[in-house]
Amino acid sequence: MEIIVPNVTPFTKDNRIDKDRLKEHLENLIEKGIDIIFINGTTGMGPSLSAEEKKEILNISYDVTGKIIFQLGGLNLDDTLNLLQYSRDFDIIGVASYSPYYYPQLPSKWVIRYFKTLVEKSPHPVYVYNFPAATGFDMNYELMKQIDGLAGLKDTNDNFVHSLQYKRFLNIKVYNGSDYLTVQSLTYLDGTVTAGGNYMPELLSLQKKLVSEGKINDAFEVQKTYYKFLDIARKYGQMSAHYILVKELQGYDVGYPREPLYPLTEDEIKQLEADVKEIKNEYTFILDKYGITS
Repeated sequence: MEIIVPNVTPFTKDNRIDKDRLKEHLENLIEKGIDIIFINGTTGMGPSLSAEEKKEILNISYDVTGKIIFQLGGLNLDDTLNLLQYSRDFDIIGVASYSPYYYPQLPSKWVIRYFKTLVEKSPHPVYVYNFPAATGFDMNYELMKQIDGLAGLKDTNDNFVHSLQYKRFLNIKVYNGSDYLTVQSLTYLDGTVTAGGNYMPELLSLQKKLVSEGKINDAFEVQKTYYKFLDIARKYGQMSAHYILVKELQGYDVGYPREPLYPLTEDEIKQLEADVKEIKNEYTFILDKYGITS
């Protein structure tokens, strides 16, 4: 089983990638036991990145680790294929793409053709990033069956049965991408993809350890604390709250999100910090209980 974190991308106040902070953040995630980094995903502000910025993030990330899934999807196929070509020089886990989005009622045959093109052209294993709530298109297992050569799938879906269908009918790696289904994904799938790992890598790694030891009930107890921080993030707007929570729980600054996903206001940050303070002792208690150094 594998734990995959779609990392936040640190930006400066003028909306540029903060290279030093990105590198520091990725180093911490790998040190804390994260198996694979999913770059340029939703949490990493992928849709707002240019093709050149996606290359830049790959370069920075590869200086830290080759345990990378490189998300390179977009609405310009030439850009996507250019990114595939660029990735040839990197020894990484694989590449990923969400389905073409924005345009309503896309014929399934077009989306299938899109992924077949990626598989044909890619120098690396190809993973489908299925996120129906964001793309408006569900790359279900019946469509996936029509594409030979896929390596795996990230199914961002709170319906766990939906994810289990891929595992039942396809011979590929399957990861659920819901923050609220980490233990379930580690138990029944090939792993989990969770943004909460940006600020709670210790709890995520602990869940994996407990599941591997067959201590599922203990893993669920850890997951309950994991939930509490996820709820705080959603309360304030999780895409921006991630940046504050990394600082609160990991102790370093990861800069700012990219506008128009605006940073939290000073009042929101103060309230979030107060909410975190109320349950931070619970986080520390778990780390102490299992002898984990934060």
